[in-house]
Amino acid sequence: MEALEARLGYMFRDRALLENALMHSSYANENRARGYTSNERLEFLGDSVLGMVTATRLYQLYPDMPEGKMSRLRAELVCEQALHGVALTLHLGDYIRLGHGEERSGGRERPSILADAVEAVIAAMYLDGGLEPAQRFILTHILNGLAEGEIHHVEDYKTELQERVQRRAQNDRLHIPVNRVSHFIGGDCARK
Repeated sequence: MEALEARLGYMFRDRALLENALMHSSYANENRARGYTSNERLEFLGDSVLGMVTATRLYQLYPDMPEGKMSRLRAELVCEQALHGVALTLHLGDYIRLGHGEERSGGRERPSILADAVEAVIAAMYLDGGLEPAQRFILTHILNGLAEGEIHHVEDYKTELQERVQRRAQNDRLHIPVNRVSHFIGGDCARK
């Protein structure tokens, strides 16, 4: 754990928080008798801390950026793919505790598991040392390109198309198109 703490740039006072941040639900479920809990609650908290720090940083760096663009940029900066990259850099997969089935099915490299672990680690830092160490980690490992003015290009074509159509409709006094579902295929959990 000390090697991981060195990569994180933070030494935990309560290392149990870090250990919990790296405990996947599959491992916690297989070891329920030991009283283990998964990292899901930490992931929930870490997502909020990450969102708040990212929103604050965007607000500070780009005073003229409209809210819609800031929202899309924040979503890109904290998306699963970006957090997965951070997890790979930190070698988080080496430390995550997985259940037997998840281990056999390649869970240690699964982007969603690794991204969730990054959020859980952020929450563990926040609970252990407050906002400052969590913020420092986020700025160093996730938002590091923003300080130099590196703007990501958000490739959300659906939103971009909707915004252009709405602007044109308002300018030309046309009716704004409305999306409608024509039919469903499958049950509630398998709809297409």
